[in-house]
Amino acid sequence: MAEPLTPEMKELVASLGALVKADPRNEAIKRAIDDYERCEELNAMIAEYNAQQNLLADAYAGDSDPGEEFKQAVQDRIDALYDSITAHPVYEAYMEAKNAFDALTNCIISELQFAITGQKPCSRDCASCGGCR
Repeated sequence: MAEPLTPEMKELVASLGALVKADPRNEAIKRAIDDYERCEELNAMIAEYNAQQNLLADAYAGDSDPGEEFKQAVQDRIDALYDSITAHPVYEAYMEAKNAFDALTNCIISELQFAITGQKPCSRDCASCGGCR
């Protein structure tokens, strides 16, 4: 099977990759991921959150019903953990960096599609463009 990209295409992709790699948003997301992975407090909350989710799923799927009071207590703990996780400064920094980097990559894809087709991609959010044609 023939290589789908020409050498010229590969060169341009490599150049674009180098520009993205040099962009401060790339360094910010890498740093945020590293902080996220190293934060023991946050990871402990996430591990408990996952365990509580599994416990609740088992309670609903199991042969014996532990009762609504038990299920509600587990759900309340899940909700509290979710609030603590999403309000944690490391998580907030990660989400901010992720959203900025995702916006960058989405713009690159949009610009590439525009360069190829001459049309901006439709987000299906007609408020942004007035509707699909």
